[in-house]
Amino acid sequence: MSDIYSGMQQLSTVRAQRGIVLIVGLVMVLLITIVGLAAVRGSGLQESMAGNMRDRNLSFQCAESALRSGEAVVAPEVKVLPAFDCTKGLCLDLEAIPKNSVRYWDSEWEKIAAETSLDLKSIAKKPRMLVEELDANVGSCAANEGSGVGLGSLTMSGDCIPYRITALCLGASQESKVIVQSAYKRFQQ
Repeated sequence: MSDIYSGMQQLSTVRAQRGIVLIVGLVMVLLITIVGLAAVRGSGLQESMAGNMRDRNLSFQCAESALRSGEAVVAPEVKVLPAFDCTKGLCLDLEAIPKNSVRYWDSEWEKIAAETSLDLKSIAKKPRMLVEELDANVGSCAANEGSGVGLGSLTMSGDCIPYRITALCLGASQESKVIVQSAYKRFQQ
């Protein structure tokens, strides 16, 4: 009889253990599912961040290209400069903003800025540029205190005309807008 009783005890212990193993197994599956869902959510967020970074970089490179196009308009290789009368993005100094400030691009600028002829892929709209002749009077090219001086300007002699070139570009979407600006001095020989 004791053999039967000990056999029944072993059987009931095995059945109790099987139930516990099932519960532990279900808890482990639940934990693995939660970790998997967190990983999927994190990778989706990283994909969005990478896409935004790509769009921002694309719009920055596009604006840089438009800026170089604007600088080519007033480059020393150009013998005859176009008329600066706010046609085709070429303006005399716009007096509303101080000469030493970085301008903010608004709807008024969009009207007077020129659309570049750059054929860039994957951007929402063609980049725009505005070239301003800051001072109609030919002046001295001495550097201001604290300003950077390029090595080429140390060997140049003569007068110069300063220009401000501003470029705007949208990336692959309308939300990614980059505006870059440069100052350019054209020496008169």
